[in-house]
Amino acid sequence: MGGLVLTQSFDLLVIGGGIHGAAVARDAAGRGLKVMLAEKGDYASATSSASSKLIHGGLRYLEHLELSLVRESLVERAGLLETAPHLIAPIRFLLPIYGWQKRQALRLRAGLAIYDVLSFGDGLPASGRLDDDDIAQLPRLRQENLTTVLHYHDCMTDDARLTLAVLLDAGARGADIKNRRAVTSIVPLANGYGIDLDERGQKRRVEARFIVNASGPWVGNVDAMPEAAPPRRPLRLVRGSHIVLKMPEPPQADAYTLQDEEERVVFVIPWLDRRFLIVGTTDVLHQGDPALAKCSAEEEAYLLQAYNRYFAGARGPAAHADIVFTWSGVRALDGDAETKPSRITRKPALAEIANGTGGFVTLYGGKLTTHRALAEEVMASLRRLGAEVGGPWTKDVKLHGGSLPRSELLARAEHGPESIPPDMRRRWALTYGDQIEVLFKRIAAEPALVDEIAPGVTRAELEYAVQAEDAMTAEDFLLRRTKLQLLLDAAGRAAVRQWFATAA
Repeated sequence: MGGLVLTQSFDLLVIGGGIHGAAVARDAAGRGLKVMLAEKGDYASATSSASSKLIHGGLRYLEHLELSLVRESLVERAGLLETAPHLIAPIRFLLPIYGWQKRQALRLRAGLAIYDVLSFGDGLPASGRLDDDDIAQLPRLRQENLTTVLHYHDCMTDDARLTLAVLLDAGARGADIKNRRAVTSIVPLANGYGIDLDERGQKRRVEARFIVNASGPWVGNVDAMPEAAPPRRPLRLVRGSHIVLKMPEPPQADAYTLQDEEERVVFVIPWLDRRFLIVGTTDVLHQGDPALAKCSAEEEAYLLQAYNRYFAGARGPAAHADIVFTWSGVRALDGDAETKPSRITRKPALAEIANGTGGFVTLYGGKLTTHRALAEEVMASLRRLGAEVGGPWTKDVKLHGGSLPRSELLARAEHGPESIPPDMRRRWALTYGDQIEVLFKRIAAEPALVDEIAPGVTRAELEYAVQAEDAMTAEDFLLRRTKLQLLLDAAGRAAVRQWFATAA
């Protein structure tokens, strides 16, 4: 064992602290399994914080007739509105149709009709068409040759915080959850596996009867570990990139679903209280280390072109200089080498293999929206491999921070301590959910916690992020526990980094 000391045995080791690893750990812990989750970086530090920030049915999947995937997504969307109301919010999407899109118009109308049928009863408004007066008032949308604008509703989220809410619930149910815990080797045993870990510099070995590889774009790396003998499937790495623009004047309240010249979908989404616009996504094959994924110059140009095709700004077309932020996420999809990236199915795939009375499951693909349902499929796979697990339980069960309806949560924030500015209370409510009460109690016990380290950033929030949410670096806090990376100026970001360097 190379000097490593066996410290613990588990029923299940989950590799990966993104949304799917989090969901598997939560479901398994709730069914009575002894669970460890290993995440080599920060929670949601890769693909799970690099999405389009949407909880959606996937209107574009109707083009490929993936009706079951759309229906499942819509069911999960409705569930998340109830179980994580602080993190999920409906938003109206507009579909502008121009004269050169006549062939697409009928298909889009039919798709929206199917979308309405599949989402019937979820409480969101049905799709429809804007009247001419409303169309004429749409900010910056090009009106030349515009024939109509359709509308439908989907939902937005904070993807990193949704992942964290699932992880914190898993931890509350007994799972051993930790970031900066890397799996360095996997060795098959008679009935399970020995796993070597590097845990924040400390080497240790654990045993687990079952392993679930939910490491996202790194599934192939884990599968390739010597002696691990995992199941294998064809693997394609596909990169999706987004650009962020500062919200032009006049600001827009609606999101847009646009189509490029090849009929690929590009979203334009107001973000962070309409301060910014997200424009994305791309679909390109990714080569190399997923950790180094970034939005290429070609992807930036493609997204700017798609945006400028539909929108006209008072200062001219959006340009590279208008991009204030970018991100790229890489997905490991189950697909052959001949299929175009945009045509590879987004349906998840599982591969499993037995090892004595234990086994190994690898998860490919998956959507942010359907993480809970996919975790149930993983549980069924573990049961087939011999795991003694209870029945499904996660449907309609509140996530961490989600016990209060959104309206009640905002009302509590509005009447919170006067020492905290109203806009900060509102941001906290929509970030931490019902855990704002924990912050309020800490401040009541120690009023000095409202001291600001940076504009709008208190000691109370920073200490909570470290102590309750495992934030270890300024980037953990600025990029994933919050979105303050975009809201603070350079001096504010530097102050947060200094606090982590000296106080965390």
